[in-house]
Amino acid sequence: MIWFFDRNGEKLRYEVSRDRADGHYRVVITQPDGTELVEEVEEPTALIERSVQLMNSLRGEGWKVA
Repeated sequence: MIWFFDRNGEKLRYEVSRDRADGHYRVVITQPDGTELVEEVEEPTALIERSVQLMNSLRGEGWKVA
C-alpha cells in the first residue's frame, strides 16, 4: 500500500510492503529530499500499531494525505 502526503507543496511517500521471502513487513517513508526511512516489523499487529504511530506523527508535523 502506498500513501502520499503533502505539506506546503512538499510531497512525502509512505509505503507498506511485505517481503515474501521472510514474511516481514516493511514501512518505507520517502522524504521530499529523497531520503528513505525504513523499518521492518514481523507481526501484522505490530505493523498496525507502528503505522498508527507514524501516521499520527506525520499529521502532527503538518502532513496531510494527498
